[in-house]
Amino acid sequence: MSRDEFLLLLEKHRANGLLIDTNILVVLLVGRTNRQRIPQCKRTQSYTVAEYELLERLVGQFTIVITTPHLLTEVSNLDPLNGRERVTFQNVYREWVDSAKEFYDESRSLVVETVFDRLGLADAAITFVARKGMLVLTDDAPLYGMLSARGIDAINFNHIRTLVW
Repeated sequence: MSRDEFLLLLEKHRANGLLIDTNILVVLLVGRTNRQRIPQCKRTQSYTVAEYELLERLVGQFTIVITTPHLLTEVSNLDPLNGRERVTFQNVYREWVDSAKEFYDESRSLVVETVFDRLGLADAAITFVARKGMLVLTDDAPLYGMLSARGIDAINFNHIRTLVW
């Protein structure tokens, strides 16, 4: 993805909202808890503090952040930190939930989607909700490919890690 393509997607969806996939959301929340833990935490160790800062700048471009109960459940179940940091993480998580716009679709509607057979319930929920016209941010190549094939605007965070804007 070129810098210009990236910026066009940001501008197009700035007011519509950004739906953040599980892994990227965990990076964001761990970073907000303690950015120095990003390279040490099992779930976020493939990211750097600088990439977390890029993610924060990206998320800050949007007036609305979007989620689903399926994504929130996945993030909650990952429980990436321990001790006092876990308590702080849970508070950061609560703040995120409170600030996000949550879309709910019944699982019975999602399991009939072909994406469910390939990628599971949470990704089926993302695909279903994203049809409403928001931008999806993921680091999941199969999900990104599925969204792109369906004409749904998405950014693979791995494609923009080296962009400077």
